[in-house]
Amino acid sequence: MGSGTGLGFSQVYGFAKQSGGHVKVQSRVAEGTSIILHLPRADSLPLPGNVPTNPPALAQCQKGERRILPIEDNDEVAVLAREMLEGLCFAVRRVACAPAALAKLENGHAVDLVFSDVVMSGGMSGIELARELARRRPDLLTSGFSDGQRDGDAEGLRLLRKPYRLEELEAALAAAFGAHLPSG
Repeated sequence: MGSGTGLGFSQVYGFAKQSGGHVKVQSRVAEGTSIILHLPRADSLPLPGNVPTNPPALAQCQKGERRILPIEDNDEVAVLAREMLEGLCFAVRRVACAPAALAKLENGHAVDLVFSDVVMSGGMSGIELARELARRRPDLLTSGFSDGQRDGDAEGLRLLRKPYRLEELEAALAAAFGAHLPSG
């Protein structure tokens, strides 16, 4: 947390499992590590009719109408998440850790949803942040770690598994906003 290997093993594992495959890791001292990703073969390309449609809660929004505060300490993941969220009409202002998010919110920064990683630097986990914010706003957590999933489930929190596709992000956001915001 905060200074990992940068190899993204949890995301590789999550991608493989989500795709119906598996990962094989082999490592030898002074020789290095090899990672073999086994994925099932597709029999055909997806048909245009099989592409998921936009959930109604987000389909009619105006660009920037809803404000989201992503908390992500990995710059590369943050850039991708920002692009996805802006593509879904959100006004995005990111911070890297929970204390920075709390400071922003305490200083009057209005957001409609906090989108936080479960495991992050800064001394507070996403679960702890969600507990802190639960009485004030809807939250959506994301994690590539199985412990994060277990902890989030135990707390009854919304958790989106990493890696996530645009359709999964959109569906999770629609579910989070469904009861809290009117559709566009």
